[in-house]
Amino acid sequence: MRNVTVVTADIIESRSAGDYKQSLKQKLNELQHPALISLFTLSRGDEIQGVLKGWLRAPEIVRQLRFACLPLQLKVGIGIGLHTEPVEVNPWDMNGPAFHRARLALDDAKRKKGPSTIIKTGSPELDDVINCIWLLIDMRQMKWTAKQWEAVQAYEKYGTFAGASKNLKITLQNVQKRCRAADWNQLRLAEKTLAGMETYAARFNLGEGETGSFAY
Repeated sequence: MRNVTVVTADIIESRSAGDYKQSLKQKLNELQHPALISLFTLSRGDEIQGVLKGWLRAPEIVRQLRFACLPLQLKVGIGIGLHTEPVEVNPWDMNGPAFHRARLALDDAKRKKGPSTIIKTGSPELDDVINCIWLLIDMRQMKWTAKQWEAVQAYEKYGTFAGASKNLKITLQNVQKRCRAADWNQLRLAEKTLAGMETYAARFNLGEGETGSFAY
């Protein structure tokens, strides 16, 4: 029995996505992360789902998913819970509390305007704290330009402004400028804060049989 984090996303205005959806499957296959135990998969025409090990250990995966799907925009629901069944290659073949919560969270996200992220952990009190942080992240990221997205992702991938500069074929100063304009340092701090919430989660009621169980 282990905790998993389920990320379920819905493509906004998917009917007008056109050719972008044709290349989306390949982009999702290329989205790799050490925490992923079931890669993001497109299903139902306009929904995406992936499964990560642990209790929200990699909140940055939501940003990386949004980048992979650009220029398409997403509503994102996240569910956390204990999972007792075998892990399947296709996340749509899995079920359990985390999947149910992700679906409920996505339903809430769909009721909000624009790209949004909602989480359900089993504790409404903890959800309020996390969702407040994610609301601020979403509001800031909605204002990122395509060039700012590229700079942030390249800097994260290569670890230095010089590495990002070489990959994007722009000056180091331009990479710095774009990351600064995107408030990247502040956004990354917010993501690290979310990743650290597992430490405090045991203080909240996570539902029958879940309190204190956080090992993968």
